[in-house]
Amino acid sequence: MSRVSKELEARFRSDPFSSWLGFHLDEVGPGFARVRAEVRPEVFNFAGAPHGGFLFSLADAAFAAASNSYNQLAVATSVSMQFYRAAELGDTLVAEARENHLTRRAGYYEMTVTTAEGVLVAKCLGVVHRRNRPLVEESPSEPGGVGDGGHPGVR
Repeated sequence: MSRVSKELEARFRSDPFSSWLGFHLDEVGPGFARVRAEVRPEVFNFAGAPHGGFLFSLADAAFAAASNSYNQLAVATSVSMQFYRAAELGDTLVAEARENHLTRRAGYYEMTVTTAEGVLVAKCLGVVHRRNRPLVEESPSEPGGVGDGGHPGVR
């Protein structure tokens, strides 16, 4: 596991909002992340379904981990979400973020939220602005140093 992946995992575990919602980072790699959470009674809205903000936050957590996986600080500029079905109490939800396209200054991601059985609950598209600073300070001589943002094909 790379130093950046370890740092991302440590930051994720110490994130109070993600911890409060019960999010768990299962996997992170270049341009990819998987986060899971259980649907608990506390996340239901007045209509008797899991709140859309809970689903959005789960997808956003995966988006943040995936987009920061190259050790170049990335901040969201836009996200759109479509809801397909309501999850149920006790469901384990899995959010996966996958990079679609990456440039020196922007990243484009698709996020899915599914049940553990693979039933689609929601989809998102997100864009990040890639800042000109590392997430984790590394020397340029370390593997995956910050000179290129850690990505071999960045233009």
